Amino acid sequence: MTERAPAALGARVAIARQFLAAAGLVLIGRNPARRMRSAVRRLALGQDQAGTASGAADLRVQRLADLPADRPVCLFMAYAADGRLFPHTLRYCADLRAQGLFVLLVVATDRPDLRALDPGVEVVDGVLVRGNAGYDFAAWADALRRLPALWDAPELWFANDSMYHSPRLLPEMMARVRASAADLVALTASEEVAPHVQSYFFALKAPLDRRQAARGFWDGVRALDDKLAVIRQYEIPHRARMEAGGLTVEALYATPAGPGNHLQGSWRSLLEQGFPFVKVELLRDNPFQLDLSGWRGALATQGFVVDEIAFHLGARPDGTAALMEMG
Repeated sequence: MTERAPAALGARVAIARQFLAAAGLVLIGRNPARRMRSAVRRLALGQDQAGTASGAADLRVQRLADLPADRPVCLFMAYAADGRLFPHTLRYCADLRAQGLFVLLVVATDRPDLRALDPGVEVVDGVLVRGNAGYDFAAWADALRRLPALWDAPELWFANDSMYHSPRLLPEMMARVRASAADLVALTASEEVAPHVQSYFFALKAPLDRRQAARGFWDGVRALDDKLAVIRQYEIPHRARMEAGGLTVEALYATPAGPGNHLQGSWRSLLEQGFPFVKVELLRDNPFQLDLSGWRGALATQGFVVDEIAFHLGARPDGTAALMEMG
């Protein structure tokens, strides 16, 4: 058996940054587990190519139904280290599909054979599998490059597995997205660094002949190894690029003005607005040390499937399971 080649300098620097970021979180009293997992995983896999800005990870079309001419297409990005998705993620995909979307699941995996456990035709309409590099933006961009016919869909919706969802509240949110007259519809906006819309869920509704700005944006997306670099280069400029290209942009749910991570800090008030999501990171890592007491009851009242959320949280070997005893 041959040994893995040493990681390239750029990849080693990216891994070192993850460890430094984890140390910084320890110093300020925040949970470093996510940064540590990311760095250790990259070392274990010998990821000497992940994170280059030169192109895409390998992508495999595992299953794909004929693309519809009359249904919005949703590119749903999820991470599954061993190719198996958690029940709450499968439910999210199935609920989107039940609301009339053609759901194309894009799985990022650490498996060298680029295979995922297919959840079946009643859950998703297609499965793409790619190497775990570049985060959500690179995965979405790879799918669009591999399947350019996606640009002919009447609408392109984008979602990922960074949120837990409420099956009961989801239909009303989707009705609001459909009712919006904007060309790009997101759910929440942020003023961190610069005004932008957040990328866990958004829909491109611009007519086919007005998508030049969107196509130009996605054609330029490359796999970057640093999450903060992805946010700075792609998520934050996304809104401005679309507006500069003549598209209108709307965020549907109100959050407090000013800087701050209001998606997490205002999670209770968002639920009161009928917002159908809560951030996975909030319950898993609680990076801002927020009051999460009573979270089970708060989510159950709004129709979240709390048992599936608790099952996902309990899978982590980093102490997250203690959160399940709160409230």
